[in-house]
Amino acid sequence: MTLTGMKKHIGVLEQAGLVTTEKVGRVRTCRLGSRGLEEEAAWIEARRQIWNARFDALDQVIEALKRKEKIDGGKSE
Repeated sequence: MTLTGMKKHIGVLEQAGLVTTEKVGRVRTCRLGSRGLEEEAAWIEARRQIWNARFDALDQVIEALKRKEKIDGGKSE
């Protein structure tokens, strides 16, 4: 990543309040902002729970189809 690209990324994070930067001489130090990532972590967790429930439901449908296929396959023999 170029220095210019890095500065743009840091600038966006700074505007969002996720990081703070401090420049001393030629050194720029970044720190996690006071806001932290609690909101983002909560949003991610909610989506994780939704997708886990969807995958669990899909697993149930697949298992039901496998059972039906096994039963139907046994009748034709």
